[in-house]
This record gives sequence, structure tokens and C-alpha cells, in this order.
Amino acid sequence: MNSEFNYIDEIMSEHNERMQNLKKYYPFFKIRDVSLDSFKDGIYNYIDMGYIVIATLRLFIEENNFNDIGVSFEQYSQFTTEILKRDYNLYLDEKENMQLVNYIFDKIINDGKPFSYNYFDPVEKQRMSSRIKLIESKIEDNTISYYITSQAIEFYLDTKEIKDESKISIQQILLSKMIESKNFKGGIEVVKRINNEVSKLIKRKNEILNILSYNVFEGIKASDELFRNNMKWFDEEQSLFDKNKRLIELALERIEENASSSTEEDFLKNREYIYNLETEIKRAISKHSELLNSSTDLKIKSDEIIKKVTLNKLRMSFDFKAIYDKTLLLDNVELLAYLMNPLLKIKFNKTFNLKNTDELLTYRPNNEEDIEEVTVSEEIEYTSLDDVEDERIAQNFIILMKLLMKCLLEKGEFSLREFNEYLVDVFKGDILKNGDYYSFILHIAQKNYYDMAKLIEDEKTIFDKIIIDILTPENRNEFKGLKFKVIPIPEDVIEISSLFKITNIKFERVE
Repeated sequence: MNSEFNYIDEIMSEHNERMQNLKKYYPFFKIRDVSLDSFKDGIYNYIDMGYIVIATLRLFIEENNFNDIGVSFEQYSQFTTEILKRDYNLYLDEKENMQLVNYIFDKIINDGKPFSYNYFDPVEKQRMSSRIKLIESKIEDNTISYYITSQAIEFYLDTKEIKDESKISIQQILLSKMIESKNFKGGIEVVKRINNEVSKLIKRKNEILNILSYNVFEGIKASDELFRNNMKWFDEEQSLFDKNKRLIELALERIEENASSSTEEDFLKNREYIYNLETEIKRAISKHSELLNSSTDLKIKSDEIIKKVTLNKLRMSFDFKAIYDKTLLLDNVELLAYLMNPLLKIKFNKTFNLKNTDELLTYRPNNEEDIEEVTVSEEIEYTSLDDVEDERIAQNFIILMKLLMKCLLEKGEFSLREFNEYLVDVFKGDILKNGDYYSFILHIAQKNYYDMAKLIEDEKTIFDKIIIDILTPENRNEFKGLKFKVIPIPEDVIEISSLFKITNIKFERVE
């Protein structure tokens, strides 16, 4: 009976703490269960909200803690939009996309309210409420910035350590959050985990030296991995240590300032936690410096071992007899290359006969040089495909512009819809499928007024220069005095086909 009562007491006394530890997992499963069935009749219910939550937490850890800046809603919107496009092939229009992103963000922040769930506390004999937020907001420079909470960081670390970052840095980020939220007791546990991580790295250094003593290649591989994944974060880790030390000092100052407004018991308890936390952080800084010295020592010793092994591998002579025997033993004729290549690639030393010195001194070269005949080849001019395309487009533009100006002289005013019908009659074909025609319309719509007499002076665009080519001597009198306006009619849309539409335009001659 005694053992029964012992574990029953343990169940009752620990239940509240266990419920508090479980709360960091509650928002993830709550959001994951939130289906997108209620949004737009469930057309996006295949989107995994759990995946979106994990990706969002990684974004906030990166920006809040590694880059030390808040996340704006615009930045979050761009991040989520990229996920929807990359992973779900969702290329939505701006309005639809913004509605979906807003819906997802509201579920992650729970409409600005904490996630809460109730449980029964057997000690207090009453129902308790546990509350947690993943993301909290702050107003900075008249804009709302969002930050991740310490509970959300703990949850993310419990799922899997960030692969590309230092575990020491991650724990220090969590420590900063705990100090800011005045959870000094939890901060002490975090620093102890940092010390354990540092001790593990120091121990790993000794293991690598042992590997190098009997297998250089495996030792080099382990050494490179250690430096690549852990040692390169020294500067960042050291700055985080300094930051957390300043936070502890600031927390102690605030505790001292608010001593009168708190009970003596709370004041003494908090001060004790802060002092213990400060002691642990100093021990961590000391061990971190020891790790730096240890890594430097590893680098020096590994270089010495590698140099020694490399020198031992070099041979002062080549044993042809040994290679010959090995070739016979393995029955591999390709090994004979080791015998023959050195003989076939002999380099003879060349010397100069001193008896030829007199000949060099008495040598008289021919003063006249032979004239080299230079033949000039004709330069061949090539026409590129781009030149051919440009020529075709310019010719088509000139034809279309002549027809447009003739219509202006005849009618004075007409719409693009009427001009389309006119072109169909003129060319007796499907002119509306010609891409150059729509390029022509796009160019002419860039200006709202044309004066043919002043184009020679302006020539602002390539299109203007093409129009000037129309004003040949025979056309100059006919078109030079022409002025006209280009007026868009946005409410009138011309449907060319089921896949293509164009806004109507009004062309109006000006006297």
C-alpha cells in the first residue's frame, strides 16, 4: 500500500508541471487540425498546415535571432506565397493569394490571442488554464513587427536541431528569450546544456586525435566535419555570450530597482536565480575559451601528423622488380605501364659546346629582311537572325502605320475594333493572329498624341524612327501635317479569342 501511495502522490504532485511542459506542443496540433475546408468551400484543403507552421517558425528564428530583426506581415506574405508556388504549384491572383495568406497567418497567431487549454490540477482540486503564444507582435517605428516566443523556439528545437547552425548558438538564443521573459530557473538549465555541448566538443577533439594516430584519412574527414559544423560559429557564439551576460546584468539591475514593489521572498528567490545563472554563464564562457584553445591545438597536431605520414609515404627509389613480380602475381598487364612510362619519358639534358663561341662572335646576319607579302581578303558581311527579325518588324510597322494614317485622313475618328475589321478586309486573311500587329498596337499606345511634323525633331523611340521612314518625299505632303490622339477605352475589351483579350482604343484626328 505504501508503494501505491508513493506513486499516486508523485502523479498528483507532478501533474501540473507535466501539463505546463506539454503546452508547447498544443498549438502545432491545434493548428494542424484546423482544416481549410471552411475557406473557399475547401478548394485548398490539401495544404498541410503543419508544414506551414514549421516553415514559419524557421523563418522567425532566422530573422528574429540570427538577423536580430522583426518580421513584417509583408515579409511573411512573400515567404508563404513562395511556399504555395514552389510546393503546391499555387499561382493565384493577388487578391485570392492575399486572402489565403491572411487566413493561414490568422490561424498561426490565433487571431492575436493565446492558445489555451484546460486541465484538472489534482493538488489544487480545480480546473486550470494553460496559455501559450507562438508569435507575438510589437509596434516599432509605427509598424507592427512579429517575433517568435521562447516556447515556440523550444518546440522547434524538440522536433529537430537546426542542421546548419551551431547547437550552442541555438541554445543561447533560447537563453536570451528566457532571460527576457524572466524565466531565470529555466535559463540555468539551458546554460548547463550549453556546457554539456562544449564538453562534448572538447571530448570529440581528443577522439579525433586518437583516430589520426591509426587512420589519417578517417581522422582528416572527422576533423574537417568538426570544423565545418561546429568550430566556424565561434565568433557568433562569443557575441551571444556577451549579449546574454549583458541581459543578466540588466535583469539584476531591474530586480534591485523593483525590490520595493515585490515581496521579500520573491526578491530573494529571483536574485538567487540570477546569481546562479550568472555563475553558470561565466563557467560556460570559460569552457568556450577552452574549446577554442582545444580546436587550435587539434589543428596544429593534425597538421603535424598529416605532414609526417605524407613524408613517410614518399620513396627515395622505385623498385622495378617489386612491380614486375606484382604484375605476374595479379596477371594484369596494365601494371607494366609503371615500368615503361619512366623509360619512355626520359628528359635528356642539352648542353652548349663552348667551341661554337667564336662562331657566335663572328656571325653576320643578313641585313636585308625578306618582305612578307600581305594579302587582304574581302570582308564578308553577315546578316544575323536578329537583323532579319528587326527588318521584318520594321516593314510590318510601316505598312500598318500607313493604313492607320490613311484611315485617319478618310474617317477622322475610329476605334481599334473598327480598325481590326478594316485590316481583315484589306489583307483577306487572319491578320489578328499576327504577333507584329499587337506589338505595333502596344508601341503606338505608349503615347497619347502624335504630330507627324515634329517627329523628325523628337525621335524619342525606335517606333518614332520607324514612322519617320514613312515620310518619304512622295508621302511627306500627304502625312506631314497629320496630328492625332490615342485615347484608351478601358471599359471596352475586345475578345480576340478565348485566350486573348485587348483593351479598345480610340484614334481621333486633330485639326
